Amino acid sequence: MKVLIVEDDVPSRNFMKDTVESQGFETFTAENGLQGLEEFKKVSPDLVLSDINMPKMNGLELLEEIRKISPDVIVVMVTAFGCEEYALKAMELRANNYLKKPVRHEELLPLLKKYASLTEKPTESFEQQEEVNKPTFSIKLYSDITKVPNMVYWLIDATKDHLDKRDQLDVKIGLVELLNNAIEHGNLANAKELDASKKAIAYSREVNVEFRTSGPYCEWVITDEGKGFDWQAYLDRLKVDPLGQEGKGLLVSKFHFNELLFNPSGNSVTARKNISGD
Repeated sequence: MKVLIVEDDVPSRNFMKDTVESQGFETFTAENGLQGLEEFKKVSPDLVLSDINMPKMNGLELLEEIRKISPDVIVVMVTAFGCEEYALKAMELRANNYLKKPVRHEELLPLLKKYASLTEKPTESFEQQEEVNKPTFSIKLYSDITKVPNMVYWLIDATKDHLDKRDQLDVKIGLVELLNNAIEHGNLANAKELDASKKAIAYSREVNVEFRTSGPYCEWVITDEGKGFDWQAYLDRLKVDPLGQEGKGLLVSKFHFNELLFNPSGNSVTARKNISGD
């Protein structure tokens, strides 16, 4: 994976560069948005990490220029404390995720690994691959986070006749977050605190994904075997703190789909993406 870091603050830029390089990724840097755009055109990165407040061309302007060139590159914006409204604006401009300063290893490393797995075609086949060739299908995934990118690849492949690259990237990012959430916070909630036998039961739980096209949109219904969560309380928190860290995966998904609908118990979510891209 090729990663472009655009950051005018030298310590922050060096920290992110060292972290990215420690994972073996090819790394490029720029110290402002204008230089970042020039570098982007030269190296065609898979992932861009960009600050928002920069001289010559700020991160939002850079994001808009990148989206004119490439609809399917992953862009993550970095914002300082007190500038959360800019991160919110960036998500509305089709950024894929955001990080708050100071950027921490425990936040950046999982993000790098997650997106690296999405930039390459999986080498292993998907055992339910034949199902995704149908216009409507239902498939299952065991509670194994490492299998999520492979499933997402085939789920996205099923949309090739319905969604363009820009919308496919949205769905790809959104499905990863929803499936990870279903496994980690649904099926495996509190699994670390369980004894061996109960932990084995938790890991044997499955996530079911139903896909269908219905009129003007593609739809995915993701259901786990967990106890669910208070989704209304989550939505209420978003009104107070729209970029809160709690439930961040669901927040990111909310920006990548046109509609998210939870069932009453909170262990199933319906995600819809308009075929028209509206």
